[in-house]
Amino acid sequence: MVTLLAFIAVLGVVVLVHELGHFTAAKLAGVRVLEFGVGFPPRLLGIRRGETLYSINALPFGGFVRLTGEEDPTEPGSVAGRSALVRLIILAAGSAMNGLLPVVLFTVFFLLPHSVPITDVVILGVADGSPAAQARVLPGDVVREVDGREVNNSADLRTGVQLRLGAESSWLVERGGRLTEVRLVPRVKPPEGEGSAGVLLADARVSVTVVQTRSFADQAGLRPGDLLIRVGDSRILFADGSPASPPKAVAAARAEAPDAEVPILVLREGDLVELSLPITAADLSGVELTVYPEARRSKPIWRAVPASITQMWDVLVMFRNEVSRWIHGVRPDPVGPIGIAQLTGEAARGGINALLFWTALLSINVGIVNLLPIPALDGGRIAFVLLELARGGRRVSPEKERVVHIAGFALLIAMLVFVSIGDIQRLLD
Repeated sequence: MVTLLAFIAVLGVVVLVHELGHFTAAKLAGVRVLEFGVGFPPRLLGIRRGETLYSINALPFGGFVRLTGEEDPTEPGSVAGRSALVRLIILAAGSAMNGLLPVVLFTVFFLLPHSVPITDVVILGVADGSPAAQARVLPGDVVREVDGREVNNSADLRTGVQLRLGAESSWLVERGGRLTEVRLVPRVKPPEGEGSAGVLLADARVSVTVVQTRSFADQAGLRPGDLLIRVGDSRILFADGSPASPPKAVAAARAEAPDAEVPILVLREGDLVELSLPITAADLSGVELTVYPEARRSKPIWRAVPASITQMWDVLVMFRNEVSRWIHGVRPDPVGPIGIAQLTGEAARGGINALLFWTALLSINVGIVNLLPIPALDGGRIAFVLLELARGGRRVSPEKERVVHIAGFALLIAMLVFVSIGDIQRLLD
């Protein structure tokens, strides 16, 4: 139920903002707006103000704007009767609003206090011949900055890599207590399983402060100052109570292999050290641990606005880089309505900040997709206006344009069905 309600609310906001762009531009251009609808018919309620009917409809998925004379330029107040420039503005206004909404949402996101996981991002492995290997990144390095941006967790590093696909990136790494700068060029099309930089990462935030003499932790070889990375097959992010904590990790390893030592991986003075808990040790007792706390951060309004614009730019750069990956032969993994609904539900369960961020990302995607030259979308209609300008003002006949848009709409529905089947398969896997 949470997923469905969140999906309806988020999609409704994104689509309504889009339609509000068309509505406002049409009104300012003197085009008659017959109806501004919230949701889709059947109609539940309608209020007329002047020439426009404002309606609330039964299907709560976005909204629509109905303009006078979209194909007939002879009709008074028609959109088709306006100049090519005015029609281009009206058609692009929806996507423009989808670009403005994320700036507002990102600003609110930065204004509200939100948790940021603080970890040491440790390099566990470097693929042979990868950009990281060529830059002499080493296992045990801790990445502190990427291109001047602080790295608080592995998500920050991955974002930094995605922003610099095919371009030089500067990393500041800590190695044996000293800071070293390395430069590499993340690959647009990396070998499968390697990633663009060619590194295997681990978030580490639990360190050893005290080890009691002759305790099980002492038998395992732990020392004060060790940074716990992995116990058995589990990454260690918490001190206790969580599956990602030493007690639960030891229990899981013992359950899987009762007569085997439990491997332990730590970072010690810049080196990755492999230890093991003896078979005779019941648990990892006799150790005191310290966990990096999550940071609570917010920005004042004069910093939140520039940060939101920077975030918006980063998203657009990553979108461009993703398109570049497709061009270079990386197979895309499209997500349909079912997948979007699932992701929206996950964002809603993550709290208001996660939902704000996800809504902003979805709005950006809706704005970009609508500008693509696909028949039945705004971009397809814009393409016909541009074709009209290229033909010296001669329009394509409304009948031919209508046929193209109908065919494009049918293709869109087929694509939605195809990606929805993929969504369902992912849910069943």
